[in-house]
Amino acid sequence: MLTIALEQASFYAYHGLYQEETIIGNTFLLDIAVRIPDTREIDDLADTVNYQGIYEVASEIMAIPKPLLEEVVYAITTQLKERYPAIQHSLVTLRKMNPPMGASIRNSLVSLEKTY
Repeated sequence: MLTIALEQASFYAYHGLYQEETIIGNTFLLDIAVRIPDTREIDDLADTVNYQGIYEVASEIMAIPKPLLEEVVYAITTQLKERYPAIQHSLVTLRKMNPPMGASIRNSLVSLEKTY
């Protein structure tokens, strides 16, 4: 399998269950890794997953506020598979930095791994 990934893509977004999160927003870090078959040597971008395309999908999804981070990672995996049918495995991890919990916590994290 060939892995194509983005690590710690930073977004300022408005995901959250609480009203103040949808108003104030927060910093999110996103890791996305996808795997495709490596049955032959790749010498053309059309034969692989373009990491710029991965970022475009992530940007589109991150721009739409969702109450739960689980919804965000699910939407990203779904859209990536639709755009790149060759994907056989994906791992999407979303971190909300300094979640508003009244405690000193670096980040909360939701991760979704799928095999197709």
